[in-house]
Amino acid sequence: MSGKYTLAQLRAGKNWSQANTASALGVSTNSWFKWENGISFPTQPNVDKILRVFNVKYDDVIF
Repeated sequence: MSGKYTLAQLRAGKNWSQANTASALGVSTNSWFKWENGISFPTQPNVDKILRVFNVKYDDVIF
C-alpha cells in the first residue's frame, strides 16, 4: 500500500469487521470504533500495532 489511508480504509482493505480488527490488535471493539471515527487517538503502542498489522508506515495513515 502507498498513499494516505484512514483507519476505516485499512480495515476495509482486509475485509475485516471492526470486531475482527480489534481482535487482531488486541483491543476492544469500542476502542477501534473510537479511533476509526476520530473520537479518540490510539496510544503509541497501539499505533505501532496498527502499523505492523496493516504493514504501513506512520506517514501513510490518517489518524
